[in-house]
Amino acid sequence: MIYFRIFTIFLATSFMLIVFYGDLATVQSLLAGLCGGFVAVVAAQNSTGTKLKDMEKHLKQLEAKLTEHVS
Repeated sequence: MIYFRIFTIFLATSFMLIVFYGDLATVQSLLAGLCGGFVAVVAAQNSTGTKLKDMEKHLKQLEAKLTEHVS
């Protein structure tokens, strides 16, 4: 899953920042930004998936109406 890969990269990056940078307050603010970005990406993907499903349903309804009028 893509979310697992992103989360793994997120954890590795956070550990590297803590080890190499050392300033915990700055690292916490960077992690908060990364978490916010991750949540935004997941929400956008879920929203897009819902819109695509709704569009597929609408297309099926239109196809049904079209075949009804053609027959």
